[in-house]
Formats: sequence, C-alpha cells, structure tokens
Amino acid sequence: MSFGNLIGQILQQGMSAKGGDRLQHSLGAQGLGDLLGSVLGGAGGSSPAGASGGLGGLLGAALGGGRGSGGAADLIGAMLGGARAPASGGQSGSGGMAVLAALAMAAFKNWTAQGGALAGFAGGEPEARAAIAELTAPDTERLVLRAMLCAAKADGVVDEEEIERIVGKISGDGVSAEERQYLVDELHRPLDLPGLIRDVPNAAVAAQVYGASLLAIDLDTAAERDYMRRLAAGLRLDADAVARLHQLTGAPLP
Repeated sequence: MSFGNLIGQILQQGMSAKGGDRLQHSLGAQGLGDLLGSVLGGAGGSSPAGASGGLGGLLGAALGGGRGSGGAADLIGAMLGGARAPASGGQSGSGGMAVLAALAMAAFKNWTAQGGALAGFAGGEPEARAAIAELTAPDTERLVLRAMLCAAKADGVVDEEEIERIVGKISGDGVSAEERQYLVDELHRPLDLPGLIRDVPNAAVAAQVYGASLLAIDLDTAAERDYMRRLAAGLRLDADAVARLHQLTGAPLP
C-alpha cells in the first residue's frame, strides 16, 4: 500500500471544497516552488530527470510565483499523480509529500527565496538532507495521511454520504481496492486527536502535519477552527510557524 500515492490523490482531487485553491496558492507562494524543486531534487542532488533542467528545475522555475510553462495549475496533476523522486538516503517520496515537506521546511525554518533553498538550515546541506529524508519517509506518509483524515472529522462523525464523497473523488487509476478500503476504514474510526498528536515525533513533522491538515479542511465552521487551534496547541507549534503555514496556504487563521 502506498500512503504517499493516496496523499497525492487527495491533494490533487481536493478533500475539502477549498483544498484545490489552497494547494495552488501554496505552489504559487513566493519561493516555495524553488524550495520544492530542491526537495524533489534531493536537496541539491541530481534532479529526477538526471540534470539540473529536469523535473526539480522545472518545478523550481514554473512554481515560483506561478510563472513558467502553464504555471502551477498545469503541473499539479503531473506532480501529484504518483510521480516519485529520489530523496536522500535512498528514500523515495511522492510529489504530494514533497509539497508538504516544502511547506514544513518553509514554515519551520522560515526559508526565503532570497536566501536560497538551504539558507534556513543552520547545519547547511546535511541538516537539510536529513530533514527531507524524515519528511518523506514511509512512517511520515502514514502519519500525514492520518492527519488529513482526522481533519475531515473535525465537525464530528463523518457520515456515509461524506465518506462516499471523499473516497469517490479518488481516481481508480493507480489506486488499489486495498487503498480505497483503507480510506473507508480510517474515515469510520472515531476522531482521536490526542493519539495523532502523541505520534508526531518532532517540530518539523508537526509543521508538516499542520500544513497537511490546512489543505484538508475548509475552516468555515466553529468546530473546524477550534480543531485547528487544538491541533496547533497540542503540537506545540509556535505562533510564527502557524502564521507562516496559514500565509503559505492562504487559509485564514482560526
């Protein structure tokens, strides 16, 4: 089962009504496209196409500010549709996880386009490579998917109609019956926010979990806003990181 593939599908299709707009806003955010290119290229290593002009370089040019051939919107499907890029240490991560890793790095390390992809890391490239490896690891994929499905339950128990709507959006191409059933089973489980928070290992993954949740929730009800406040408090994210994640995704502060 590929949790990263499911995350890519959910991001591409939009779990919430505003998810697609927030994803495009994130990809067009100043500098995030360049950082995403570095994540996809393995933090300064070769790009997935084997040259600096490959996918990593293309995303860096086209997504930074939404410019380039077709802009961000035309690249979302190709990037999230199961394409995989090498990460450090032999790990591999989906395009969806690369987006979420870039969000976490930009928020937690306060990365800026002017400073360069690795400027926010005190340890330079080795620290950046270690961060990318963890943020795109299989265990993190599963945790992030859990976070997105928990966010879908923020208003209470998800009924059968809502489950059918969410799962029905996931394309049959490249998604196995086992993966679809996993989504159904997880959406039937009661919301366990304390359990989710307890399994988050550190602040970088916490930022990734929070950013993924923002892309899976509309934030248009009091219950959803309260959920995000409790999530931020439980993850012990500082106010600056939370504000940065909301800025990057275009989501209003709860």
